[in-house]
Amino acid sequence: MRDNGRVRAVLAVLLLVSLTLTIIDIRSSEGALLKTLRATSANVLAPLQEGVFNVVNPIRDFFTNYSELVNARQRARELEAQNVELQEKLKTSDDARRRASELDALLDIAALGSYRVVPARVIAIGPKQDFSWSITIDAGSSDGITSNMTVLNGQGLIGRTSSVTPDSANVVLLIDKSSRVGARISGRGELGFASGEDLPDEIQFELFDPIANLEVNDILLTWGSEDGQPFAAGIPIGRVVSVQSKPGLLTKSARISPFVNFSSLDLVGVVIESPRTDARPVISPTTSNQEPQAEQSE
Repeated sequence: MRDNGRVRAVLAVLLLVSLTLTIIDIRSSEGALLKTLRATSANVLAPLQEGVFNVVNPIRDFFTNYSELVNARQRARELEAQNVELQEKLKTSDDARRRASELDALLDIAALGSYRVVPARVIAIGPKQDFSWSITIDAGSSDGITSNMTVLNGQGLIGRTSSVTPDSANVVLLIDKSSRVGARISGRGELGFASGEDLPDEIQFELFDPIANLEVNDILLTWGSEDGQPFAAGIPIGRVVSVQSKPGLLTKSARISPFVNFSSLDLVGVVIESPRTDARPVISPTTSNQEPQAEQSE
């Protein structure tokens, strides 16, 4: 309070001196006297003005810097929020591109095999109804899906539907121990069975003919089932990575690496109609097989 009183007193004195000089400047006709008074007052007031400036200037700088700091923090928070939003949009865009790519691959494989498929997304994965390797998809009987239908994606065979509800279906995966799929070697046609091993990246294949040729990098395709259920024909299964052949065994087996990555399933397709790949042609006798007719006499 005392400091405030002193400041007010100093300001009052300065005001009084200023008024006095103004009056003198107006009424005085002697320029020399006025210049002398002005110089004297300047010499007296200069230290006072400097002192007031030294007191007031830090206070002014403090409030200016504080305001700038508040604005900078607010701007930093806004930029951080914008950065988070941009990152979320980037993740969403990446996810959308991935799903679009999976859909394109699914459409390609469906078109290649002339399958009619219902697309669906994986909504759960894990043991269900005593199956150790299964998934649940978000399409069911209301979409035309029944049990024992082929499930695939753009990479190849995933498995078959088991239990179905109006809005979902459970799918037993190819890698499950209970899965057994008729398969043939692409290009040569040797037949056998592919079976799950309860491993995410391995299945077993056994040839019917123990002396048939089976080599590393051979590709397996499904040979198909009656009416395409539970497995449609011609769907890629996997690639041979090693062959086991022992003397005296009635079969030749191989370890197969499936084409499907079962640890990252998302978009899948359920085959609701598959074409007949073994259409029977109509056989009719040819001209060369017919009896020659007797020549008519004139």
